[in-house]
Amino acid sequence: MPGLKDDLQASLIRLNQSAPEIRASAFVSLDGLMLASALPPGTNEDAIAAMSATVLALGERTTREFAIGALNQVYFKGADGYILLQGAGDDGVLVVVTDGTAKLGVLFLLIMRTSGEIRQLVKQAIMPRSAPITTPAQQSRPPGAPGAPQQTVPWGS
Repeated sequence: MPGLKDDLQASLIRLNQSAPEIRASAFVSLDGLMLASALPPGTNEDAIAAMSATVLALGERTTREFAIGALNQVYFKGADGYILLQGAGDDGVLVVVTDGTAKLGVLFLLIMRTSGEIRQLVKQAIMPRSAPITTPAQQSRPPGAPGAPQQTVPWGS
């Protein structure tokens, strides 16, 4: 059964495939830990995760100091492409690397869509599953007896 990491990875792969200009993407925790990635082989995931979280924190502090409202995104333009960072809920940041031909408007739309998808995946994964509803008659039956409530293990473990 696929877990959260697999679902996040699939979302990143779909993002990478949605535009030929996208070279790589990752979802990083605000603490600087890699949660899922679709990065080229040989990429230092730990360094990417730590730097991305640091850049986001600096961007948030800078926007707060200049009183320009909440940070929406951070991006860098290099000689051969862009690095874009977008918050994806309260849990992390989406990082996207593109080549120099990227159309930023299209990328921002794709990133916002993927950010929303990631937000939903994380929300669904951390929401506790509700306990089954049982009647008083079912509760009085011994476990395993016909009509007795089934025992469940929370969080899918």
